[in-house]
Amino acid sequence: MKKMVNALLLLVLALNFSACVVSARAPRAHYWVRGYYVIDPYGHRHWVPGHYR
Repeated sequence: MKKMVNALLLLVLALNFSACVVSARAPRAHYWVRGYYVIDPYGHRHWVPGHYR
């Protein structure tokens, strides 16, 4: 169970990093992120609303 949580955290970090790279390459410094789902250890999906990066 713990390995799965760690893998999920790594995945979220990787997504955040790639989004930062994309925003760095984009002509505009900030862009709107619609949002994304986070799945907790119990398998429930949580919607994280969009925000400016």
